[in-house]
Amino acid sequence: MKKSIFLFIFWAFTTSLILAGTSSFAAARINPPEQFFPVYNYQNDWLVYNSQYKNYVPFTQDLNDGSKYVSAYINLIKNRNYFILYKSEVKSYLFLEGALQKEMKEEQWVILNVDSLYKIYKKDELLLTVYGGPGIGDKTLLICHERKTNENIADGVGASNFINIKPISFSPLGNFAVLVVILLLILNAWIFNLNPMAFVRLINPMEFIRNDPRDLLSKLNKPYSNSIIFFVIIVSMLCSFVLIFLAENKINLFSVGNVLSDKPNVVQLLGDFFLLSSIFFLLYYAKYILMVMVGNMLNLDKLVDVVFIKIVQSSYLFYVAIFLLAFMLTFNEPAWIETVKPFVLFPFLLFYSIRFVGLYMVSIPQGTFINLYLFSYLCVIEIIPLIIGIKFAL
Repeated sequence: MKKSIFLFIFWAFTTSLILAGTSSFAAARINPPEQFFPVYNYQNDWLVYNSQYKNYVPFTQDLNDGSKYVSAYINLIKNRNYFILYKSEVKSYLFLEGALQKEMKEEQWVILNVDSLYKIYKKDELLLTVYGGPGIGDKTLLICHERKTNENIADGVGASNFINIKPISFSPLGNFAVLVVILLLILNAWIFNLNPMAFVRLINPMEFIRNDPRDLLSKLNKPYSNSIIFFVIIVSMLCSFVLIFLAENKINLFSVGNVLSDKPNVVQLLGDFFLLSSIFFLLYYAKYILMVMVGNMLNLDKLVDVVFIKIVQSSYLFYVAIFLLAFMLTFNEPAWIETVKPFVLFPFLLFYSIRFVGLYMVSIPQGTFINLYLFSYLCVIEIIPLIIGIKFAL
């Protein structure tokens, strides 16, 4: 009797284990549409945004089971020629890179073409976010391969069915740019009130080509006068902003990205801005000291102030134009920035080349002069720093 009872318990336990295992395998089985077969399941790769770390962290069942927002990073490069398939048991909303794409009905597969997404977003990874029921138990996200490549996917996301509703951008770069503009306007107004005549002449492009020894800016303004010092400060700030803008758009000139704060806010960006501005200011006056040394060796000390002021003047005009362009692009985020990355140095090379020739033409003094001395002098102050800068730019 006792033996039969133990035997009954044994078979009952074994049967329950088999049934449990069978039911678990059946629950794990996913059936996408017939023309697709699954390549990868993102069920264990869901992410949630953590406000403490200000980043996405893996979804944890115990901690994040009530979260209605879940996300996943899709590698578009590795999954070329595949399709993204998503289905939810409840009504939900699909976001790509923070932009609302479409409303998804319950128990309906949504099919996204990875190649089309790559052409649209030009990114290696795409952030896919879903808003719907709490947790991830009702959500299925797959990478699938199409069995028949000649069939068109009607539900794919393309440019024609985008819902151009984007959340308000809270990028610190935009707020930082506005603060920099205000600061630059204050400094320019200060210089104008300090010396209106010098300010008007310094921002006049015609003054750069003026070569009348009786009416040169250097007769009234010296490199260490208040007006020129403030102009150098402004030029340094303009250069600093342009480099930060390029670094934020993954164009790391002179390895500036190594100096900038990681995932900065507005305060950290301002700190980086003032640090870079100080470095540029010191470099400008280090260049002036080099010019004085070379000018004394070549007996061109009277020409140093003229050339330095023209350098500051031309730099101001050029970097104001570049700054205004960068300021405009800060709020528009054009997709072609990545395309023009190989050519970003071209306008700078063109400017410094034209300035070199311009300085040589407008700085020739009256009377007998050995032009070879002037040419050597300008090579030292313009060409050599330019060559070194190109070497370490990218």
